[in-house]
Amino acid sequence: MKEISELHSLLQELVTICTGVTSKRIILADQGRAPPKGAGLYATYNPLPIRAYGQPSQRLEYTDALEEYDESLGENWQDLEEITASSMEMMLSVNFFNEGASQAAMMLHNANFRSHVSDFLFLNKLGFRYVSNPRNLSTHFQSGIQPRWQADIHLFVEHEVSGKVLRAAGFSIEHFIEG
Repeated sequence: MKEISELHSLLQELVTICTGVTSKRIILADQGRAPPKGAGLYATYNPLPIRAYGQPSQRLEYTDALEEYDESLGENWQDLEEITASSMEMMLSVNFFNEGASQAAMMLHNANFRSHVSDFLFLNKLGFRYVSNPRNLSTHFQSGIQPRWQADIHLFVEHEVSGKVLRAAGFSIEHFIEG
C-alpha cells in the first residue's frame, strides 16, 4: 500500500465479513454523506495510520528518467526508484448505528479466529492485532434515540514509500591485475 485509499474496499469488506453488515451499508466516515436509505443497521469506517514498526526493506527499480536532466547525457538511460517497505499499524475506527449496533460491535472481537475472516486476512496481507473495547455512544450523541456503538480494529499492513534516485551519469570500472 502506498496510499490509504488503496485499502478502502478491503477494509469495507473486512467489516462486512466480521459483522454481517452488507457492504452497501458500510460507508467511509467523514464525507458528509447521508446514511444509507431505509431503516436498519449501517456502519461507517475510518482508517487511521498509527506508526511504522520493525526493520524496513528496501529495493531499487528502474524508472523513466527525471524530466530535469542535462540533455548532454543523451536520452537512452533510466533513473532508479528507491522503494522502502515497512509494517504499519493502522486503526480502523468503526461506528455502528441503529438496532443491532451493539451486536455488530461485539462480532468484531475474535473475528480473526473464524476461518473465513482468517482466510481473507491472509489473502490480502492484513494482520489483525486486536479490537478495542466497544463503546456505547448512544447517550452521548442522540440521547438514547438512536443506538450507536463504536470499536477500533488494530491492523498491520505493509506500507511503501518511494523516491526517485538520479542515475544519469553512471559508469562501470574494470580492474586489471598484472601478474
